[in-house]
Amino acid sequence: MEEKYILAIDQSTSGTKAILFTRDCTVYHRVTVPHVQHYPKPEWVEHDPEEIYQNVRLAISRVMQEGNVFWKEIAAIAVTNQRETGMVWDGETGKPVYNAVVWQCPRAREQCAKLAEDPETAEYIRKKTGLHLSPYFTAPKIQWILNNVPGVKENAESGRLKFGTMDSWVIWNLTGGKVHATDFSNASRTLLMGLGKLEWDRNLMDIFEIPVQMMPEIMPSDSIFGYTEGDAFIPKGIPVSGVMGDSHAALFGQNCFSIGMTKATYGTGSSVMMNIGEKPVYSESGIVTSVGWVTSGEKVYVLEGNVNCSGKTIAWLVDAGFIKNPKESGRIASSMADNGGVYFVPAFTGLGAPYWDNSAKAVITGLTLGAKLENIVRAAEESIVYQITDILDLMQKDSNVVLSELRVDGGATGDTFLMQFQADIANTKVVVPRVEELSALGSANMAGLATGFWSGLSELEQKRSVIAEFVPQMDEEKRIMYKKGWHDAVRRALSNK
Repeated sequence: MEEKYILAIDQSTSGTKAILFTRDCTVYHRVTVPHVQHYPKPEWVEHDPEEIYQNVRLAISRVMQEGNVFWKEIAAIAVTNQRETGMVWDGETGKPVYNAVVWQCPRAREQCAKLAEDPETAEYIRKKTGLHLSPYFTAPKIQWILNNVPGVKENAESGRLKFGTMDSWVIWNLTGGKVHATDFSNASRTLLMGLGKLEWDRNLMDIFEIPVQMMPEIMPSDSIFGYTEGDAFIPKGIPVSGVMGDSHAALFGQNCFSIGMTKATYGTGSSVMMNIGEKPVYSESGIVTSVGWVTSGEKVYVLEGNVNCSGKTIAWLVDAGFIKNPKESGRIASSMADNGGVYFVPAFTGLGAPYWDNSAKAVITGLTLGAKLENIVRAAEESIVYQITDILDLMQKDSNVVLSELRVDGGATGDTFLMQFQADIANTKVVVPRVEELSALGSANMAGLATGFWSGLSELEQKRSVIAEFVPQMDEEKRIMYKKGWHDAVRRALSNK
């Protein structure tokens, strides 16, 4: 029977998707299974890893059955994942020692502040990893687990416990506990891998008190990480490949194969990423440097800026009773002639790039007696664009590349107000691909290249299809006015103002 599909697992912040991609790089069938968000304390965010893997199995089962697909038609299973979320599990029992600590969770804020008291340590971390010392990344979260869950530190030092981002957890389970591995893109977001040598750094592990014996093997994304085993539903021997952090996979899925090509992913948070080629460029502007991907034939570095709350801001509008469902926000925003001077800085969990202020608080500014609920909704929509544009402006400065277009993905790309406002404020063309699931597509593409399902990058580029383009329509004076209002509002949100 002919291999017709790549099965991609997209393990994201809000749920797990199983998606079948055809040779035409289109979605044949998709299933999404949400998981519970746990908030044990204000601001803290956790996921249950066992629930997540059961959802992986459920999503796979449903997508195969609903799509009426045979396992012999599956060429490979690809894995893409929420990145900085970290967990620890027992290698003997396969059980987590604690819930996964989610990338949004700032509980390690005090640990990072203590480390930052030594400027040499903070600078070593930045130069070695390309990242800022922040509770956003994985290592401080794992350090918190080791220091706060009874008995964990001792077992970690014995070599019994495993450290992993969510890709490692999914791979471990898919392979019946045979493979403990991650890829270079996920490793580059942990604060534990040196960008130069592309390996776990012993000094960094000492700084964060994480034993080296916990660490997964780092492998190129186009490796065969292992083969399925030990599951009653999933047959033995299907290759697992195409492992990539979700934002990196989206860049690959957007076919951003050349230097300067840039994408923005609109999800719970947002990732803006620019391909900078085979050598890292270290930003002095609050933008971080990461690995884009490493394959058997090349390595690509990226500049990246992350927004903590983008889609999460719209979800907050729903939770707070401002709107009934997320799709209302774009319609309401487009019904307003302008923002009425109202700005919304959604620093619910601090501000990420380029401000890196973990203690910033959300603010709404510019309210007058004439302000309406609609002004706040529009300001929330606009806040997503302003945060992304802050990052784009600095990326262009650091890389000396003028952006010709921004390739976008994520559910919010269906919001025409948001996409047009993005084009206007960033002053660049915004391109929306036909396939929405770019993270899953990117990992599927990588797995397909690894297994011969696709012949090469040129074939992937030929199959790319665009559904919409938005070109700038705002005059420069108005653009400057809007951006000034935003930056004034940000100054009010920052903790040192």
